[in-house]
Amino acid sequence: MRDFKTMNKKIFFLIVSFALFALVAQAQLPDGMMASQSYIDTIRANYKNENAIPFDVNTVKSSFRIPVRVFIVRNIKGLSGVTTTDISGSLKTANGYFKNAGMEFFIDSVAYVDDYNYSYVVRNRLNKELLNRYLTPSRINLFVVDSIYLNNQKMYGFTYFPDQADSNIIYLNKKYAAGISLTTMLGHYMGLLSTHEYGGGQELADESNCGETGDFICDTYADPGLFNQVIDTCKYIGTGRDNSGKYFIPSVANIMSDSPDKCRCILSPMQYRRIYYYFRKYRLSRLF
Repeated sequence: MRDFKTMNKKIFFLIVSFALFALVAQAQLPDGMMASQSYIDTIRANYKNENAIPFDVNTVKSSFRIPVRVFIVRNIKGLSGVTTTDISGSLKTANGYFKNAGMEFFIDSVAYVDDYNYSYVVRNRLNKELLNRYLTPSRINLFVVDSIYLNNQKMYGFTYFPDQADSNIIYLNKKYAAGISLTTMLGHYMGLLSTHEYGGGQELADESNCGETGDFICDTYADPGLFNQVIDTCKYIGTGRDNSGKYFIPSVANIMSDSPDKCRCILSPMQYRRIYYYFRKYRLSRLF
């Protein structure tokens, strides 16, 4: 009888383990963004001025309309693999957030690229011919492609932080053209770090060093990295601890995290402040 009960417990454990694995497996790809040391230095240099500006999401009045030129790269079969409705829906979603920082995105034009070789993007070995042939100034250039890799890791997208010149570019996997992922890319484009960023040091679980490490924003939760750590019910299942041994209790809802697409729905007031500040300091002159 004892052996039978033990066997049942093992079977139950295996079933639960497989169920959890299946739920985690549905988590989306990481976004491919990690801050360079130069951008960490830029944030540190601007931090005092950024946090000194008078800003309130409830009183933002100016609204800049920002053009997005969309390039859909057809696949090897000559198919688009995505619709403009998906992309316009994603921009509408993004506008629901970015209005709090005084901006609105719109599709300026859509072009189709008929060379499938451009649809397989490796970030550290970019095909510069694509940009030489199609990059349009004074626009956000959105390239929607079939796959994106950094080294051997598949990503759903990447862009460039505002300190980089000639960086009005976003790459996005077609499978993520609908939903919140484009909002995340636009957040990075406007200056936001991932909530799990550690290039400037690890943020402690109690957030006591929030202005010096992590994403350098003090109203977001300390985040150990949520890729494959959030199940389909939007529950964090990780057991990560910070350098002092304390367990992280992250938010699965922040748009700048690696939580699954369906779970992400929040940008914080200080994240909006950074968008507002970096857009005016870096992006405005490059778009208008």
